[in-house]
Amino acid sequence: MIEVKSYAGLIRNHKELAEELGVSIDGLSRTEREEALLAAAWKTWREQMCTHLNGQFAFALYDPETDELFCARDPLGAELFFYYQTADGRLLYGTQIKDLFDQPGFKRELNRELVQFFLGFTYVPGEETLFKGVYKLEPGGYLRYAGYGKVSGRMELGRYWELTFEPDESKTLEEWADEISDAMDASLSAICDESETPDSFLSGGVDSSYILAKSQAKCGFCAAYEDQAASEEEDARATARYLGRDFEGITVSPEDFFSNVDEFLLAYEQPSGDVAGLALYAACKQVAKKSTLCFSGEGADEFFAGYSVYRNTRRLSLSPDPVYFGTTYIMNNSEQRRYLKKFYPERSARAFMKERGAEGRKYDPLGWMLYVDLRSYFEGSILFNSTKIARGTGLDIRMPYCDLRIFDIARRMPSRFKLDDKENKVALRAAASRVLPHEVAYRKKLGFPVPVRKWLADPTVNADIERAFASDAAAEFFNVDEIGALLDAFLGRKPRVNHPIWFPRHKALLWRHVWTIYVFIRWYELFFENAE
Repeated sequence: MIEVKSYAGLIRNHKELAEELGVSIDGLSRTEREEALLAAAWKTWREQMCTHLNGQFAFALYDPETDELFCARDPLGAELFFYYQTADGRLLYGTQIKDLFDQPGFKRELNRELVQFFLGFTYVPGEETLFKGVYKLEPGGYLRYAGYGKVSGRMELGRYWELTFEPDESKTLEEWADEISDAMDASLSAICDESETPDSFLSGGVDSSYILAKSQAKCGFCAAYEDQAASEEEDARATARYLGRDFEGITVSPEDFFSNVDEFLLAYEQPSGDVAGLALYAACKQVAKKSTLCFSGEGADEFFAGYSVYRNTRRLSLSPDPVYFGTTYIMNNSEQRRYLKKFYPERSARAFMKERGAEGRKYDPLGWMLYVDLRSYFEGSILFNSTKIARGTGLDIRMPYCDLRIFDIARRMPSRFKLDDKENKVALRAAASRVLPHEVAYRKKLGFPVPVRKWLADPTVNADIERAFASDAAAEFFNVDEIGALLDAFLGRKPRVNHPIWFPRHKALLWRHVWTIYVFIRWYELFFENAE
């Protein structure tokens, strides 16, 4: 009998699978039916089973007849799967890094060479993690471990799915909008059981507004701030009113933001410099008291070119050896060298991202940028955020755009229907304009603003940053005079180390450097200095 050793996810096509595999799922809970389907799928299709699944999933199956463990992760990377080999060759695994901590043979060590990657990207891209020897299975990847019941087995890594684009030039804008509309209906129909009543996150933008318009969600929840210049609450409220849905603004105060840092980092397991992620974490804790299930708009920007950085295709095209670092790269090698006591020149972010995007160079410049982001930022930060926020807050977060039927549209859609001289997300906005007011469907993206720059400079809430920059953990990794000078410059004090050119030139980024360094220090304290 096939044993499901570990599983996390949501299989959307469970009804079709149950019929095809002859599995009775009546009366089973969602987890029970999906584990039964995974076991039956392995018996029928073996390592090709994942090509029959539509959803988000990470699992480990054990086949006692062959003494083989088979592990896999969904194509987009919405769920997480980690593995580690002990000194004597045994395999440890889990859908969370903390699943490994108490297993015999696990040794908690910092992957010091990757600290500079985190400082540069504000998240940890790729398969390595900041825990030495702990790896993340790639989206669309599998792990087979033969001889699981033996002292030391044989591990094989492979892929059942590859990210590719195949532009179809035969369709019109209206035809692409038709496809998006139909696929969104199908996604929303499959994403919930009939007994479940969803709500939805709602910002002022088109992505979440389109979900609310097309779904049966009762209420739109919006993260809000006292500083209305940084809040999308009023625009979101107007959209909910137009659609006849309930609405609630969830105010996140600076106290909420800073008081959740430790809980946020413990839930994330790896450090994240995404201030929007922390603000959303604080908001989701409040939403979880009012709702059990919320839709969220992840995927729309990455599938249909929603970020402003995608307008930089010409600059990349003019470079003789272009490398696209993604949407969040904030600290280059010279800046990392300035701050860090130990810099590893052989661990080049440029070489890493060049290799990461190599297969995407065959596409047009926009296609290449989307390829890189889907293989790095999207799964390593955006989807990582949603998975960890759901785990940490207990709120069930489901992502209608992250359906293979919708991604397949984006994969086949030519770049001109994603981005033109006037708009981004061209075809998505055309589809949304059929069910939303023009001003909502074509509203410019605000990017989930958080007034954190102002908060970080407030002495009533930033005391722990001052402490962290002078801590033993800071001295372990950083040139304390340099990071102290950075903090001085950000707070408007005379820097203890004077860089008259560098600080003014980087004024807009100072707060991001401060926050990213602080997050790493606090993460290290929690997982290594104060670990139980």
